Amino acid sequence: MDMSFQSLRDVVKATKERTAAILHNEPQEIRAFRSGNLENKAGSYGQYFGTWDIAAGMIRDYSMYTYYPLVHIIENRDISLEQFCFILNSFDHSYSNYLRYSGFPDMGLLAFALREHLPSAESREEAIDAVRAFCAYTNQLAAWSFHYFPWGLGKQFVYDKPEEQVPSLMDLSRRVPIRDGRRIRLTWDPLGISVDAFLAVNENPELCRDVIAALPFRILQDHAVVTGESMYAWTPLISTAPIQVRERICDAPKGRIRFSQSTGQKFIVQYGPTTEDLAQPVLGEVIPEHADRLDEVGRRVWQSTFETKEQIWLTVSLV
Repeated sequence: MDMSFQSLRDVVKATKERTAAILHNEPQEIRAFRSGNLENKAGSYGQYFGTWDIAAGMIRDYSMYTYYPLVHIIENRDISLEQFCFILNSFDHSYSNYLRYSGFPDMGLLAFALREHLPSAESREEAIDAVRAFCAYTNQLAAWSFHYFPWGLGKQFVYDKPEEQVPSLMDLSRRVPIRDGRRIRLTWDPLGISVDAFLAVNENPELCRDVIAALPFRILQDHAVVTGESMYAWTPLISTAPIQVRERICDAPKGRIRFSQSTGQKFIVQYGPTTEDLAQPVLGEVIPEHADRLDEVGRRVWQSTFETKEQIWLTVSLV
């Protein structure tokens, strides 16, 4: 990839091209990373797991908790472009420079080029487009990094007496009722399983408009590693829509659909009990007569994330 850029426009074009190329194909950087083929062989005493572990966590935080907040900041017109560039330089360099060294050389060079050319943006809109594009790019890198991380190692670190029931935090009085809204269809391949759902267009209209505008999309399905019986996938959009209605994850019903803007623009489907008491934006709900179909999907996705690394793809489309 040619990494010489004459303008911010060139940087944005290259970033969007790279993002499009990895939407449905594993990035070469991730493949080299997980197979132990880093050219610089980063890792003490010849091992690369330590490098992989640290970089996997950093690319996640870089996309979710650095670049998404930066999108909010650049969209705030009370902050000048000069002030934004100072903020960007303060937060970005330590992440992108380390990630460049430890497995993401192309991303690191694109980040450097973005910082170099952003001050000369022809307009605020061009600057916003650039930051949004880089956020979308890092989200896709984080998605592939998550999918191929060896989560199966978790079988070596289980709680004493994991079969013991943990008291449920569920409070049905806090569950959000949503009215039937715009219909969508979720299809998992190669499983051949589809469900219909309705969007919370009355409860979170701005968020639903952003999601509808991006449909249809095809996204790599993975399983939650902390929450419980929940699946998520990174979407190819960047929404900063205001959220009107949130719901604690542990209170949500089977079939609840959520959308997490702040953790990578994730489309989330709950298929059973969960333990997490964080509140997330409500996006919709699988229709009751299709909810039990989620059991098989959840089982296969769990196996994919923790064992087989089979690529299971979720297509979301309007009905």
